[in-house]
Amino acid sequence: MSRLRSAVILMALALLAVGLGGLSVMDPFHLRHARWYTSGAVLVAIVLVTVAFAVVARRGLLRGLVAVVGGVAVVGWIALVWLASQLVSESVPISESDSEGRQLVVLEGRATIDPAYAVVVRAGSGPFAQESMVYQGLEEGPVPTARFVDADTVEVTTPPGCTYRSEVEAGTLEVTPVHRPFRLDTC
Repeated sequence: MSRLRSAVILMALALLAVGLGGLSVMDPFHLRHARWYTSGAVLVAIVLVTVAFAVVARRGLLRGLVAVVGGVAVVGWIALVWLASQLVSESVPISESDSEGRQLVVLEGRATIDPAYAVVVRAGSGPFAQESMVYQGLEEGPVPTARFVDADTVEVTTPPGCTYRSEVEAGTLEVTPVHRPFRLDTC
């Protein structure tokens, strides 16, 4: 197989990896681990493009330069992903309710000092687990309660009596609407 043909195949595979990365960014199925799929797809694309250029380059200094630039890009990408993952704080589950294979989870997260509460709906497990935001409260906001009204409807209630209802699509786990109050004293 000629070097040019090998490079074209590698570039086509890199484009496929970029396409899969783009799909994971759009995240139509609300995958809980979509950011890791995006990171992995970009890493694979960097490696494939580096190998394609190394295949095209003749032996010697140019091939070594391509390998060094590709290696720096891989290490830089891994460092960037690691740093970004350190900035994300994990939320702690406060309560959970189950209905027909789905969970409605109230989470406590700390943005700065004060807790902020959120409600998410989850389905599935493993690498294709899904998660969608239902309600995002403000810092110092009250702890919400959440329940399934029926198979496709969830309800979030916050003190002082605010009630928010959302529809959940079964296949994609898309939530409509996602509630984000702007003030603590009003619904």
